[in-house]
This record gives sequence, structure tokens and C-alpha cells, in this order.
Amino acid sequence: MIKKYTKKDGTTAYKLNAYLGVDPMTGKQVRTTRQGFKTIKEAKRAEVKLVEDFQRQGAWKNNDRTTFDEVAKMWFEQYKTTVRESTYTTTYHYYASKIDPEIGSQSINKISVMTCQKLINKLSQFAPYSSYISIMNRIFKFAMHISIIDTNPLDRTIRAKSSHIPKSDTKINYYTKPELNLFLEKAKEIYGIDMVLFFRILAYGGLRNGEALVLEESDFDFKNNTISISKTYARNQKGATTNKPKTKKSKRVISMDVETMQLAKEYISKSIKPLHGSFRLFTVTPVAITYRAKKVAKEAGIRVISPHGFRHTHASILFEAGIEPKIIQERLGHAKISMTLDLYTHLNKKQTDNVADQFAEFMVS
Repeated sequence: MIKKYTKKDGTTAYKLNAYLGVDPMTGKQVRTTRQGFKTIKEAKRAEVKLVEDFQRQGAWKNNDRTTFDEVAKMWFEQYKTTVRESTYTTTYHYYASKIDPEIGSQSINKISVMTCQKLINKLSQFAPYSSYISIMNRIFKFAMHISIIDTNPLDRTIRAKSSHIPKSDTKINYYTKPELNLFLEKAKEIYGIDMVLFFRILAYGGLRNGEALVLEESDFDFKNNTISISKTYARNQKGATTNKPKTKKSKRVISMDVETMQLAKEYISKSIKPLHGSFRLFTVTPVAITYRAKKVAKEAGIRVISPHGFRHTHASILFEAGIEPKIIQERLGHAKISMTLDLYTHLNKKQTDNVADQFAEFMVS
């Protein structure tokens, strides 16, 4: 529909309200308005072009108001069907915390290369830097796939070097045997049996933090002194939950020392059990575990390591004891032996750095 109207300066012009077609994403009719045409003929030509562009390039092509966040939400709907719920929740958290506040409200077809470059430079100081870039890239590619944009502005950016220094690069993320003993003694003094048991399971069993957090009474075999690991801690939009391990190797049964099992037995016997359902030993969150590990270490006067560092502690002591890498792989639940060997190299960096001198000394001995 084309109508004549009078502009503020008194001159006559024409405006149109055109029906373009049906939006394939929503099933709704799409209309658009344009104005400022000097003649009816000029307005009709513009209407024809708008309809042709819509049919050729897709419903969203002509909507300059489609924001990055609107496209992101469409992409997340598809992404949600391809990954575990905990992975989806983590990815969405990365997007909502760092990307959406910066470019979410901007029209996606007006986001420039320089806008992306500035955001990349800003994100380089955060971890996980590569994850933020990957999310942005996948959303832009999705926008291209459904014909919202022609090009991906990220393709012409320069990836800044991450300025975030990982904690593992700033310190040794495991304890020696004396340090571990000091830690466990101080943990018992501050928190009591539950935290001693938790950190002992990490250090003596090599469990991942998430695996230990969801241990139930039924996972303990006190006759054979073993712990069954079949699930891991996860979070979704409703809160804490459990997930199956990511790999088949993560699902395993490991032997434990007598003292740890006795401690577990004592703790379970003194705990208040639920009337229905299984009894979960630990009700704390990963954040609380990190806080408590830091508090205990500081009061014990030793280095602070992450909860994952107790798993490294276990591996380090096993390597030191001469246990075969294949056995360590099975105990840690590594999917590939290469992961175990990489960990060995990381934990024994000093020995690796001195390998040339060791070779020379051996040759003259």
C-alpha cells in the first residue's frame, strides 16, 4: 500500500507499507514500511525490490532491528539439543556474563569488525578466553546460515593473545606428601571429619572434584574396600544435579586404602540419613570446596592449590612410587593414555628440563 503525505517542509512525498511474505522462523507475516519517496513510481520500485530481497535472502535480511541477542537465543535453542544440559548451562553463562552485555542489544547486521576487535581485546583478559570467541563465532555463523548476514565480522579480526595467566602456570598445583599430611591435619582441626574425608578421597583416590561431591553410601563397598564412580556433579538452570561421566573410562571402580574406608564408614554411621532415597555424603558446592581448601592451606602455612590439585597430588605420588602409566590411567579415568603421559610431563617439568644433563652424566658413568 502506497500513500501520499506532506513533509514538515510542506513538500509532498510517498510512503509504503509492504507485505513481504511469511517469516520461515516464526510462521508470522512480515510487513515493512518505507517513506521519503518523491513519486509513486519510485515507491513501487522500492516495494518490488523489498519483496524480491526478502524472497531471495530470507526473512531476517531486511530487518535492521534484529539484535545479536535475538539470534543468539535462536542458536541456543538449537545448541541445547546437541549437548549435555550442564554444558549448555555453562556455555549460556559465558554468553550472558561477558558477550550479551557488550553486543547483545546491537543490530547484528550492523556489528562491525572494529566492534568485534575491541570486544576480543577486552575478553582476552578473562578465562576461558577461547570459549567466549568460539561462542561469538558460532552465533555469527548461525546468522549467516539463516541469511541474516552475508559475512562474519570475526573472520577479519586479529585474535589477541590471552593476557589471563592460568593458575596452573603461576604455581605448582599439587602437594608433596608432607604438605598433604599437614593439610589433612588442619582440615580435621577446622572442619571435622566430613572435610577430612572429602579431601582424603580426592588425594588418596584421585577423584575429580565433581565425582567426589556426588558420592553416595551405595558407592562404597566396605567388604572389598572400593569406591564406585558412575556420576559427576553438574548444574542446570534449576540448580545442582548429577550427570553421567563424559567418557566410558570415567565410569570406574577404584580400590581405596583401609584408613580412608574406615573414616567413610564412621562418617556414614554418624550421619543423619534421609527417610527416602539414597544418602549423599557431601552437600557442599564446588565454590565452598574451593574456599575451604584455601582456608585450610593458609592456616596450615602451606601453598594453596585448587581442588583439582588433589587429583594431581594423587597422580604425582603414584608416579613417584613407580606405578605403571596404564594403571594410573585406569585409576584416574583418563580417556586416553596420552592424557596420563601429558600429566606426567607436567608434574615432572623439572626432571624434563634436566634431561640433557642426565643423559650426559649417564654417558660418562
